[in-house]
Amino acid sequence: MLRSFALRQVHMSNTKIVIPASTSNLGASFDACGLALSLYLKVTVEPGNSGFEIVASGEGADRVPRDETNLIARVACFVADDRGKKLKGARLLVHSEIPLARGLGSSSSAIIAGISVYEALSGERLNDEQILGYALRFEDHGDNLAPSLLGGLVVACVVETDQDRSLKIIKREWPERVKLVLAIPDYEMDTREMREVLPGQVSLSDAVFNVQRAALLQAAISEERFDLFSEALRDRLHQSHRVADRPGLSEVLRMNDETDKHPGLLGVALSGAGSTMIAFATENFGRIGQAMSDRFRERDVRAFTIEVEVDKRGRTVRNSEH
Repeated sequence: MLRSFALRQVHMSNTKIVIPASTSNLGASFDACGLALSLYLKVTVEPGNSGFEIVASGEGADRVPRDETNLIARVACFVADDRGKKLKGARLLVHSEIPLARGLGSSSSAIIAGISVYEALSGERLNDEQILGYALRFEDHGDNLAPSLLGGLVVACVVETDQDRSLKIIKREWPERVKLVLAIPDYEMDTREMREVLPGQVSLSDAVFNVQRAALLQAAISEERFDLFSEALRDRLHQSHRVADRPGLSEVLRMNDETDKHPGLLGVALSGAGSTMIAFATENFGRIGQAMSDRFRERDVRAFTIEVEVDKRGRTVRNSEH
C-alpha cells in the first residue's frame, strides 16, 4: 500500500508535521506488528538559511540535542545527501508527548519526522515504500516505523536482498470498541539492552507456540472474538526475558492470566521492549489502570496510567503561511 501527500512550495511557509507514537510486538507477534497510538510528536518546520536549530518541549526535552546532531535533523540531512540535494536548514519546533525509552516508539516517530522534514524543505514527495526504506537505515523496528507512518494496526515484514532492505506491510482495521490503557513506570528500558537479553535460539515448540498465537490475534481482531485476546497475547520468545528483575512488570503482565477478575479487560502485554505495560479493554479503563499502577506500587515503583486510542491516520503534514 503506497500513499503520498502533496507538498506545495509556498514562499516563507511553515510545515506542521504530526507523527503518532506506537506500540509493537503485541505479545506473541514479536517484531511482526504494531499499533499507532494517540500520543504524538509534533514538529513545526520554519525554513532557514543555514543549519538546524531545535526548540524542544514536552517529554525528554531536556535530553535531546538542539542542533544538527538531533535525530530528526540527522535523518533529514541523510536523506538529502543520499538524494543529491542540499538543505539550507531550518528552525524546528519539536513538542513530544511520547516518553523516551518506554517502548512507545519515540525513536521511530523521530525518524519518520526527519524524513518528513526533508520533504518539507526540499519540496520532494516520497512514497511510503521510499520513506520506510530510508527509515530502516536508522533502525530495524518496522513494527514501530510503519504504524507511525500509516496509523492503525500494521503487520510488517522485513525483506532483505543483496541490494537493500524493505518492508512489506498491510494496514488493518482496528475494532472501535477496544481501547488501550498504558501503565508507564518511572524507569526506562533501553531497546538494545533488552534485545541482548533474548536467547539466540528457541525451541521448536516455543516457536510454534508464538506462530499460532500471532495468527490467532489477527483472526480474533478480524472476527472481533475479544474472548481470545488474552490467549493470543501469550508469548514465549521475549516477554519473560524482558520483565525479569524489572520491578512491577511481571506482576502487571500476570493480569493477562486474570482477565476474569477485571471486567472489560481483554489482555495485557509488554509494549515494545518496555518499560510500558499495555492493557487492551472495552470498558472500566480507569479501574484497569488503577489495578496496573497498584501492582507497580506494591514493588515501590511509581507509574502513571493513561487511556489512549488507536490512531488511524498516521503521519499528517500541513503547510501554512505565516
